[in-house]
Amino acid sequence: MRGEFVDLDGVRLYCYAFGQRGTGHPIVLVHGSFTSSHLWQDVLPRLPKGHRVLVLDLLGHGRSDPPGSAAMTVAAHAERLEQLLDIMGVQQVMLVGHGMGAAVAARVAHEHPERIAQLMLVNPTLLAARADEALLNRKVRRVASLVWLWQRIAPSWVASALHAALLPCFAHRDVGARSLDVYLMPFRQRDGRDAACAQLRALGQSRGDTVAALAPGALRCPTALVLGEHDPFLNAARSERLVEWLRTATGNTVGVHTLPGVAHVAPEEAPDRLGTLVGELIAR
Repeated sequence: MRGEFVDLDGVRLYCYAFGQRGTGHPIVLVHGSFTSSHLWQDVLPRLPKGHRVLVLDLLGHGRSDPPGSAAMTVAAHAERLEQLLDIMGVQQVMLVGHGMGAAVAARVAHEHPERIAQLMLVNPTLLAARADEALLNRKVRRVASLVWLWQRIAPSWVASALHAALLPCFAHRDVGARSLDVYLMPFRQRDGRDAACAQLRALGQSRGDTVAALAPGALRCPTALVLGEHDPFLNAARSERLVEWLRTATGNTVGVHTLPGVAHVAPEEAPDRLGTLVGELIAR
């Protein structure tokens, strides 16, 4: 495993490579908002052998730089991911995205279908939004509505508010509390607070970015949708709408998988099953 910082137009993204080069396409793992590359640690050893795996921290998350004036929308994250793949010399990949990272992955697949071999969307959030929906979770929506306040108070308060809002994303709250302590550590600094506020604002600004990625015929590669049975971001209506949109976007070839007993953070709660599904999608 080798980690490095990559310069992209004045900001640095942290990424690391796992596994060994083989005959298969590289696998790129994209985390969602307010987590980090740490999300995938239990999935990595369960992925199919013979693939180089590239894992990154999105801007403003994990070890990557705070955003400063850089945009944090889905479209902006997707553009930086495309630049990263170019710099790393990766031509065609399997993309696996979780939460907001699934919207980022879908955006890249829509904009550059020639370089995506397979696409896996794990518990997508923004992709399930209609144009009139801002954020999909009541507690997160409440936190986002107070961005004007969070920017003026101690960073620890912002991290604590996010901790409380995101805890229902875990089926097991004690495990979730420990994981959130890790994910939210960067947001307990002043730059981190500002990054969290920028990401909260950008979630609402990203609606058009993600709906556009689900136009008819937009996704041309083998695609899988993985849903946690108890995901608080995806109620039954949103899940049904998401499945229908993906069937339209893929020409009715999307594979849909529901993980029993899993909430939102499937890479932590079902790493074995997720690794198996990645292997099955690659074999399609």
